[in-house]
Amino acid sequence: MAVEPEAGRGKDARTVRWGVVGLGRLVEQWMVPAIRQSPGSQLVACLGSSPEKTRAFAARHGVAGIHDDPESLAADPAVDAIYVCTPNALHGAAVFAAARHRKHVLCEKPLSIDLAEAVAMTQACRDAGVVLRVAHQIRLEPVIRRLREVVQSGELGELRAISLERNGPMGGTRAPWRLDMRQGGALFDMAVHLLDLVQWVSGLPYTEVCALSHPDRRAGLPDETVTVLAMLGSGCQAVVRATREMPSVRNDFVLQGTRGMASTSALRWTDRHVLTITTPEGSREEAFTAAPSAYRLEIDAFEAELAGVRTDLPDGESGVALVEVTRAIMQSIDERRTVPVTGARA
Repeated sequence: MAVEPEAGRGKDARTVRWGVVGLGRLVEQWMVPAIRQSPGSQLVACLGSSPEKTRAFAARHGVAGIHDDPESLAADPAVDAIYVCTPNALHGAAVFAAARHRKHVLCEKPLSIDLAEAVAMTQACRDAGVVLRVAHQIRLEPVIRRLREVVQSGELGELRAISLERNGPMGGTRAPWRLDMRQGGALFDMAVHLLDLVQWVSGLPYTEVCALSHPDRRAGLPDETVTVLAMLGSGCQAVVRATREMPSVRNDFVLQGTRGMASTSALRWTDRHVLTITTPEGSREEAFTAAPSAYRLEIDAFEAELAGVRTDLPDGESGVALVEVTRAIMQSIDERRTVPVTGARA
């Protein structure tokens, strides 16, 4: 069934009425402000991990719709779209409920931790005729969008090598589910963003991966550092590293091709980005102001999606492809070998 972007909107078709499932720190600190700052969005309903948490959140943020399960929230006639920010293993229940009630979905990454479930989630939304997008908001940063344009222009020639690394805050208290290596750790908290960026900016699919983690996931411990060596299409190699153990890393993105190289300055902990492009014709720099909130860019993009404008937010099929990559990485760590990525699609 074809998507009807204006279906399921409020009386004012310009306003997206949001229901939020999962009320953790990300929602509290980033998504609620992003929704409130957008004139095209309104937060109208919520669902937390307990009735007490849901009521407290609703009181803090003036949310009228208080729900006790995903089905109830999805059935709420005041809700147009649902933002899913539950623990990774629980994304499916909220997305399937949304599809049953023809509500559009913005789902946190990864779409699922199970490949078959990710395929089924995507199919359910497609059959319901609703928009499903995965929350890879880093794609929307101006410097990243420009980097992709440079690659697509052919200025770098055929890509041969890519490197991308990212660090997160060290220490601190983490939700119990993040300590479950099946759905947490640096792989799911950070590396999935990087893996998505490599494939999206390069335009090349993953064909095989080899990975290591520390602590070793084979011991049942969530990884604090994960390093992935990947082969992409057209003979391009990539190294991706995500860590919560190192206070200082470059946080940059480098792409090298047969005609030139493009590299960014640090993509984290800064309000300014610089893209350097080097070819036989010389070297130049392009400067960009970092977005005050990539989550606000994400809300704006989703609003555009519901108005029928395709944006850079990944769809369900892209989400499925990334789930296959993460499954292959976990298999590689477990079996200490290179694992092929066959390119599953919904």
